[in-house]
Amino acid sequence: MSKFTWSPTPMVRAAPDYDAYQGAFHEAFRAELYGILDTLPIPSGGHVLDVPCGDGFYSRRLVERLGPGERLTAVDVSEGSLGRTRKAVAGTRPHVVVQNADAYNLPFEDAALDLVWCAQSLISLDPLRALREMFRVVKRDGVVAILEVDEFHHVLLPWPGELEAALPSAVHAASVQKYGDGVKLAPTRKLRGIFGRAGFQAVHRVTYSFDRAAPFDRPTTTFLTRHLEHLRSFAYPFLPSGLQAVFDRTTDPDADNSLYHLPDAELICINAVYHARPSNDSGE
Repeated sequence: MSKFTWSPTPMVRAAPDYDAYQGAFHEAFRAELYGILDTLPIPSGGHVLDVPCGDGFYSRRLVERLGPGERLTAVDVSEGSLGRTRKAVAGTRPHVVVQNADAYNLPFEDAALDLVWCAQSLISLDPLRALREMFRVVKRDGVVAILEVDEFHHVLLPWPGELEAALPSAVHAASVQKYGDGVKLAPTRKLRGIFGRAGFQAVHRVTYSFDRAAPFDRPTTTFLTRHLEHLRSFAYPFLPSGLQAVFDRTTDPDADNSLYHLPDAELICINAVYHARPSNDSGE
């Protein structure tokens, strides 16, 4: 893909649009995310669940992977999300069901599914309740695959040293204020234990690093802008005033030495995927 200079949107102090942030993440790292989906095991004739399906980004790729007799069900409690998912999978294959359903009360019999996929959704769910329900509906030799991140280490950027050291403390303080829990935004830290409490016997983690180097292409620049908007809305108020000024300079799209224009800048996005099975018999 060719590289070019693009002028991002101005800095904002209003709360960022989460859907826009996720959409930018999907677009910037589409190839890597599709690569992850392509490694997921779907047996011949298998039934796959995407929960919650969000904007349908993952559902679309999962549908493209399905063979004859294989099915996908995509569920969410948001009618807006369901509408976007229906649009995403439109014109694909007939063996796709998009329906309203609660992650804690999935519309399936016990041990009915071969693969359950859940991406970056545990922040809005009770992880133990959700995983117990996934455990109930997946076959004993099936797989539950979870894509999650650690907000403290999700996006690595070449911040000035003093700001890089302070940002995790600001994220922690913001998380405590908003959620009453300093690590609510880092579900991977507790996820292996939660899988065990939910009943899973075999848990395997793979860490993926998505790397981009300057000059950033347009999708990467859009994602960078959305990420900085998120930090400004969430963590910025908890930075000391002197470091707020450093943040302003470092994230100013018009400044020659900002993150947008550093000639050797690198953006690294770290993600974890857990594969969990109810039984050890599969050998994974």
